[in-house]
Amino acid sequence: SDTPRPLLTGLHRVHTVTLDLHKLGWQPVAAGLLAVPATAHLAPLAHRAAYLNADDDTEAGLPDLLGRSLRTTRRPDVLKMAVTLKALGRTGLADLVDRPLAAARTFADLIDAHPAHELHSRPTLSTVLFRPAGADDTTVATIRRRLLHRGRAVLGRAATPTGLWLKATLLNP
Repeated sequence: SDTPRPLLTGLHRVHTVTLDLHKLGWQPVAAGLLAVPATAHLAPLAHRAAYLNADDDTEAGLPDLLGRSLRTTRRPDVLKMAVTLKALGRTGLADLVDRPLAAARTFADLIDAHPAHELHSRPTLSTVLFRPAGADDTTVATIRRRLLHRGRAVLGRAATPTGLWLKATLLNP
């Protein structure tokens, strides 16, 4: 997405990047990706563990589990991300990112305009922190639990130096 691109300034200088497309990319929780600028950075993955990739087992045709995945015997969840990207393309995936970002900005505007609520700060991504104006931590926690128990809203909570805040993370439906 071009919308949050300015947040990635300096990305070319990093050693590794991990992506979790669970919230913005319509992926299951376990779908993640580790990216490095050059395969040489993956050299630590060549570590051998006899119980996972014994030479005689590999020679006998058994799979080398460490050589296939960081997660060894777990399913290859990155395949789900690859299929989504192939099906939607860059533009389609960008739309999946842009819609929740726009919804978060709209939600933040509504909170900011309401005198009974306090907005922590403008959202950077799709999470908005807010609380009733002047509420203490106990009140914020109580409101969160009440909304959850009554089936009205599922909100997270975030502790900051300025106290406890309700956390709304806007997602794709």
